Amino acid sequence: MRVVDGGVVFEAASADGGRACTCFTGVRPLGDGTILVTFRQASARKSADGAMVIHASRDGGATWQRRYDTRGADDWAGTPGEVYSFSLREEPDGALLATGLWIDRSGSERPFSHPQTSGLLPMCMFHTRSTDAGSSWSPWRRMETPPHVAASPCSMPVLDLAGGVRAQPYECWKEYEDPAPAPQAAYLRLSRDGGVTWPDYVQVARDRGGGRFYWDQRLAVHPETGRLVAMFWTHDARAGRPLDVHIAWGEPDGGGWTEPVGTGIVGNHTQPLAVGGDRLLAFYPTRGVGSDALRAIMAAESPDFGRTWDAASATVVYRSQHDEEAGSRAGRTLLDTWSDMTEWRYGHPRAALLPDGTVFVVFYAGATSSVTDVRWARLEL
Repeated sequence: MRVVDGGVVFEAASADGGRACTCFTGVRPLGDGTILVTFRQASARKSADGAMVIHASRDGGATWQRRYDTRGADDWAGTPGEVYSFSLREEPDGALLATGLWIDRSGSERPFSHPQTSGLLPMCMFHTRSTDAGSSWSPWRRMETPPHVAASPCSMPVLDLAGGVRAQPYECWKEYEDPAPAPQAAYLRLSRDGGVTWPDYVQVARDRGGGRFYWDQRLAVHPETGRLVAMFWTHDARAGRPLDVHIAWGEPDGGGWTEPVGTGIVGNHTQPLAVGGDRLLAFYPTRGVGSDALRAIMAAESPDFGRTWDAASATVVYRSQHDEEAGSRAGRTLLDTWSDMTEWRYGHPRAALLPDGTVFVVFYAGATSSVTDVRWARLEL
């Protein structure tokens, strides 16, 4: 596996209105050859002026045009807010279905995470459709997730499971003022009527003792068996330190999940990508400590659908030339970790397999956390 090409989707220096901070990248190739990239754009990682945008390329990444921007359309029923993430899938009829996360910004001075409780601002998930390749979108349809609050889709779109079932991945946390420990867990919400209603859910990963958090689940589907795999940024809450990326497997109908186990991969948000047979790739940022440590976006490979990984031979997709990232060293509290994330200068790799057999990867990277480009790389397998 090697990087054969790369470029920039959005250059921070060209940002309008001082919105030079990007994050929460996503990618979706379409059947007509167009590549769509989504990302949040704001003046700073902690600011309340963020919006989700879509850029499109019809020439393999050589040139990009802005196709959509939620700025000015972020309020919900009169409540100020922002769209924090936007994840796309192409439907069989050619329409696009987006899963979004909306954040209540009515108290714009409040940080996203409460500085004492670590609870999150009011939020909700929604779905919306586009019949013009992402240029315009239908009214948002709120997705209820009782009994789970502070539910986030983890930048994952709707998945098709066995038996015509649809699944929306998400994780839950706790409300803003809640001082109690967070019941963090990863779930799939299930629909048996094509996404009209979502009454059922299954648990993907949870530590009943509350000492381990399985954050930011990202899933892939085996192209032949339909078996599911999920990878998690995993955190030891009691010790205040990150663990290696964990992985779990589920049945094609969304149930029967195994207990997460370590992979040996040292990283944060990790995207699995099935590329044929049992071959599974994982894209992740690593934030090493020390002058000679590797700080980069990486791509690792497993020949047996995630059972084994050779992290030592992983491919460098992007290498940071800057000093240690915030929170790289152990001994960070949960509140420290929330703060660290807003200071990172690169991350959130998302990948898709293209029809020609290459892999298209997008991520954000920059000199500071508030001035970051959206970049892409193409990998040959």
